Amino acid sequence: MFKTNVIFHAANITITGIENIKIIQKGQIIRAKKQVSTFENFAKLMAA
Repeated sequence: MFKTNVIFHAANITITGIENIKIIQKGQIIRAKKQVSTFENFAKLMAA
């Protein structure tokens, strides 16, 4: 049971990260800057 919860938690984090990258790439983040890379915008978003 515990292992299943860990797997679902890890999958949730992974999917959230993928969704955030897609949102940044589409330019849907207000604070995202076009002058910096997608990774840099992603790192700033995750740090917030």
